[in-house]
Amino acid sequence: MRVLPIAMLFVATMSAQEPDSSATFEAASIKRNLSDDDVADGGFAPGGRITAVNVTLVNMMTAAFAMPADRIEGGPAWVRQDRFDVVATANRNASVAETRQMLRSLLVERFSLVTRNGTRERPVFALTSTRRDRRPGPRLRATTPECAAARVPVESAAPAGGPPSPSDPPCGRVAFGGDLLSGRAVSVAQIAASLSGLAGRPVTDRSGLDGLYDFELRFSRQGTSPGPAEPPEIFTAVREQLGLRLDAARGPVEVLIIVSAAQPSVD
Repeated sequence: MRVLPIAMLFVATMSAQEPDSSATFEAASIKRNLSDDDVADGGFAPGGRITAVNVTLVNMMTAAFAMPADRIEGGPAWVRQDRFDVVATANRNASVAETRQMLRSLLVERFSLVTRNGTRERPVFALTSTRRDRRPGPRLRATTPECAAARVPVESAAPAGGPPSPSDPPCGRVAFGGDLLSGRAVSVAQIAASLSGLAGRPVTDRSGLDGLYDFELRFSRQGTSPGPAEPPEIFTAVREQLGLRLDAARGPVEVLIIVSAAQPSVD
């Protein structure tokens, strides 16, 4: 399912604080989607605009809070079942962080959404170095000073017209497509966050590697049996290409708890 892809990076998770009432869309439309389709789509667009088709409230919350759906708990059954089409526009070219905040305000206004933060002890993967000297692997390299100086954190930037290309990601960004995950001028914590969805558990950075890196990871999905001409399974790829290891562990994981929500008034 493709759901609000800009939120799927989960590099900068935001807390469930009360929305800023001054951060609101200039206009917003919410309509019920009765198509019985199981595919949701949408995203943030330039100009402080959101277009989402066939999304649930939880789908919208993943974008508003930069929180994976499996870490959103509680609420009545309809928050994961009922589908909506949403179009919202701002009066300026807002950043990703500002657009998230406006979406949070919209969910409070139209869905009477109340949330709180929590933590749960869950299985995680710890991203650690494979070497005692912490030497990176062949596809994890210190970034250039020029790219480090040019990086713009995703939350500070305006939404792009489309997802970044994994063959040439912007400085400061991680990009994914096909069997390639790549980034330029990113921290190992950003790499860990980008691996969370692919590894099937939250990934925490325990590598001890500081600074900014360029990396390329070619891999086959977890649980597959890649052929001779295909890249290795993701756990092997991380070890061989990045010089890092995904160790099974347990640890505290931030969750977002739905305290209450109400069916919205629709246009």
